[in-house]
Amino acid sequence: MSGAGALRRLREVVAADLAGADVAHDVGHLDRVAGLAARLAVREGLDGFVAAVAAYVHDHHRAAEARLGRVVAPAECRDDARAALRRAEIDESLWEPVLDAVEATGRYTFSAASQPSGPGPAAAAIAACLHDADMLDAMGATGIARAFAYGGAIGEPLWDPAAPPSSEGYRPGPTGSVVAHFHEKLLRLRGELRTAAGREMGERRHAALEEFLRRFRDEWVDAHGDDATAPPAP
Repeated sequence: MSGAGALRRLREVVAADLAGADVAHDVGHLDRVAGLAARLAVREGLDGFVAAVAAYVHDHHRAAEARLGRVVAPAECRDDARAALRRAEIDESLWEPVLDAVEATGRYTFSAASQPSGPGPAAAAIAACLHDADMLDAMGATGIARAFAYGGAIGEPLWDPAAPPSSEGYRPGPTGSVVAHFHEKLLRLRGELRTAAGREMGERRHAALEEFLRRFRDEWVDAHGDDATAPPAP
């Protein structure tokens, strides 16, 4: 099976596995992350196919979260991701490096539940590309759209002055509002990017987040007459 054919088959397998995942972690998200990861990998002198394979199996824990109603770490769904690779007939030599790379995607230095360990050396470079691709899809115009789609799906308000951004570090799961999520996580992603190409793309996407938040704050003040209840400036 060709690389393109293998990816199409893997996409079909994963689409069925993630049928219950939330709107911000759908197959469209996987397509974007796969494309970004492959581009970043090629820029880093790596195999874009391997990076794309890792991207397509990096969110099995999201379906588990929807099913179980709690935060699930990627490591908890390693067997599910491995089964998808098997069903899609991906070369077995790629499985463990790919799965190691997947487990590194949810680690942030600013997280209150940060996991210091990283992937093994065989997966480290691919992990960096996958990690950056996943972060980039949470930034810029796409990240803004995803944040509000997810917030709407779980009933979060746009902004709640009574629930300001937490100062205790990012924790996975619902936040007080979508705008609070920007401050707790999205604005911090630029500092987490690991590849040169990812950091280059991240600058533009970070600027879009800041511009949106400035406009949202200005419009909140327009509507409420003062800035006492407005979200913090970016």
